[in-house]
Parts: sequence; C-alpha cells; structure tokens
Amino acid sequence: MKKNILVVDDEQGFLDLYVYLLEPMGLSVTCARNGREALEKFKEQSFDLVLMDVHMPEMTGPEALKEMKKIRPSQKVIIFSSSSDPTQHMEDETLQNGALSCFYKPVTFDEFERAIKQALAL
Repeated sequence: MKKNILVVDDEQGFLDLYVYLLEPMGLSVTCARNGREALEKFKEQSFDLVLMDVHMPEMTGPEALKEMKKIRPSQKVIIFSSSSDPTQHMEDETLQNGALSCFYKPVTFDEFERAIKQALAL
C-alpha cells in the first residue's frame, strides 16, 4: 500500500518539484497551497507524512502544525523554509510544536530523500 504524503507550499514550483521527486519513490502525493487548505485536507484523510512550508498566506506552517497536532498528536511533519529571517522564530516554533525537523531551501536531493525515508521508515 502506498504511503500518503501531504505537501503544503504556496509556490506552485515547489509543489511541482515535490510531486516530481516523491511519486517515483512510490508515494501518493496530495498538495495544498496554504495552511488552511492543508488543514481541510488533513481533516478529510490521514497522511503518513506532511511536508510543509513555514511562510504561507492565510495560515502559516506553525499555525497549521498546531492544529494538525491537536487532531493527530503523533502526526509526522517535516518543515521546509526559504526564510532569510536571522531569528528563525517561526522555524523554531515549528520544532517546539512537534515537527520532526526543519530544512532550509534549497535542500539537496540526498538530504530530502534521506529525511523522507527516515520519517517513513522506508
């Protein structure tokens, strides 16, 4: 049975890239463009892993993560950020709220693949 991944990013180019990288790994990919849309999809079905951007319109990654953890406390979430904010406040907040890890874009394919496989125990 395929593992289900929810990918959340407000940039279409990144969504396309995640689909391009994840589907050949045998994973089923669902995409959302912001935290609010992700939360709606998250309530409709369960996911083995959520990959989420930090900075998004309507609902940020940290806000969506908090809500997801209320619904499924054991949900595995990996955060990606392209932030140039030197304080990394939002990224730190995601880790405090239960994200497995936070990666900064750009991420090498090896780092990306290793994180996915480790999170899914593949």
